[in-house]
Amino acid sequence: MDSNQYRVNKVNAYNGWDPLKQVVLGNVFRPEFFETIGDSKLRDLLQQILYETREDLDGIRKTLEDLGVDVVQGPSNNMDGIAEEDMFDTLQDTMAAFGKDHIKSIPKPCLMPRDHWITMGDKILFTGSHLTNPYQLNPDVVDHYPVKNLIERDGSGFRIGEGLARQLGDTYSNEFWAPQIIRVGNKLIIDQENKPNLAEWVLDKYPQFTSANIAVGGHTDGSMCLPKPGLVIHTPFIDGSCFKETLPGWDILGIQNPNEMQADNANAWDGMKSWMEEKDITEGRWWTPEAKSNPELVKFVDSYLNTWVGFAEESIFEVNMLSVSENVILSLNYQKEVHDKLKKHGMEPVYCRFRHRNFWDGGLHCLTLDTYREGGMQDYFVK
Repeated sequence: MDSNQYRVNKVNAYNGWDPLKQVVLGNVFRPEFFETIGDSKLRDLLQQILYETREDLDGIRKTLEDLGVDVVQGPSNNMDGIAEEDMFDTLQDTMAAFGKDHIKSIPKPCLMPRDHWITMGDKILFTGSHLTNPYQLNPDVVDHYPVKNLIERDGSGFRIGEGLARQLGDTYSNEFWAPQIIRVGNKLIIDQENKPNLAEWVLDKYPQFTSANIAVGGHTDGSMCLPKPGLVIHTPFIDGSCFKETLPGWDILGIQNPNEMQADNANAWDGMKSWMEEKDITEGRWWTPEAKSNPELVKFVDSYLNTWVGFAEESIFEVNMLSVSENVILSLNYQKEVHDKLKKHGMEPVYCRFRHRNFWDGGLHCLTLDTYREGGMQDYFVK
């Protein structure tokens, strides 16, 4: 990949709504990743998911660039020196060597940088492992959460480092999710539900911030969104009353009909009907239109791609949005409650296509990392 794509040398972001000037966009393997699978029907289905995902990422990239945002798209993986068409066999051999009792899945492509990265003012905090670190950012702007080195490299490229089997067997046990931190100017909202000392660690490292803690389950961008100052949108899964103290005086929208699909959006409606019929096949974890009629696809995903999928049944992508400014926000789906509230606050929603969002279990916030926004630290709670 052209090294000129890695242009993140200076960072600046203290919230999620100042004018966005540079963003990192995730990536997935090329369809050649599955080229060596012998079952031609299964191979075609898996390659279709990768092809259409890459095509939709291109569309998201163009939308951002048309809005004046510089888009940096890193490689899809952290396996230097291995051709895409050889990667599946290489990873399958690794799983065989360590044993399926230890390695539960082939590592996920680096599609969702937001899971493991967050821009904290003039630094980018990396909270993951080397498995999730393909982005060759300027080391001067990156802070690292102290996790064990799980990937080693030598002259031949990728090789397994100590601790990989344990890491894949107990996914992310040594990490925390970057979305557990939400920036609101000089205040951080920190979800400590599964990391009781997280706020202490973060504030010790970034003393310029203060914090207010909440507990919504760790992955806050799947539960809430702050599109602009004064507005919070959240799912029915959390108690909106917590924001009255955390975000005093803000307009709070608790989505009442999260799975409402509009009849004038035929494709979305058909997709939801199919999802409701087929979700039992995959236990609500993921969905693709081909799952019901292709048991081999379901078996393959369950056997090899467990970490590629999430739990799509509980995901509300109408909160997983990306603000380009206080006036423009990107979303994957029209949902009337959210659309009307955004318009009331003077925001223009821009809708992007991401056909396999219910396979990957991620929205636009997950797919991106805001590295540079105009503006600086502000106090949004001055009395």
